[in-house]
Amino acid sequence: MVERNMNNFETIVKDYEKMIYRIIHKLGIRDTDHAFYQEGLIALWKAVEKYDPARGAFSSYAYFLIEKAMISLIRKNNHQIQQQHDYVTNLLVNNEDYCTYAEMGMDPYLLQSIRQQLTKKQWYWFSLFILKDLSIYEIAIQEDVTIDAVKNWARLAKPKLRNLLKDYHD
Repeated sequence: MVERNMNNFETIVKDYEKMIYRIIHKLGIRDTDHAFYQEGLIALWKAVEKYDPARGAFSSYAYFLIEKAMISLIRKNNHQIQQQHDYVTNLLVNNEDYCTYAEMGMDPYLLQSIRQQLTKKQWYWFSLFILKDLSIYEIAIQEDVTIDAVKNWARLAKPKLRNLLKDYHD
């Protein structure tokens, strides 16, 4: 029988540790970083604090809380994984440049920094001239501007790139 005011939680852990591992095994969890075991301990602590002997056996209550806590952690982890997957998928589907640059071995963080430093027109010049190897003439035709306009984008972008790359290598 478990009393409400437990002085020695370690004794309770020894008594119910097998239950925690049994639930981990039952749910098919690979707990390499012991996050689920820790979640089980927290749930066991809560069971000790909130247990009401009039409502049934402590072991049933502890089992229920531990299993519920682990299922909640599984759902939370799955939700985070799904969010990460959706973010990467969205990035690759909606921005084909990043996929192409990743295939080329370009650092996506550096590209993001460059994109933040440059104006929209300067980014067009950078991505088309530097990354896609188009000529100034081809860029002018594609963007429906004069060759001098493209040259101006390049002239204004180059100092920004020099400063960014200098900071990047330091």
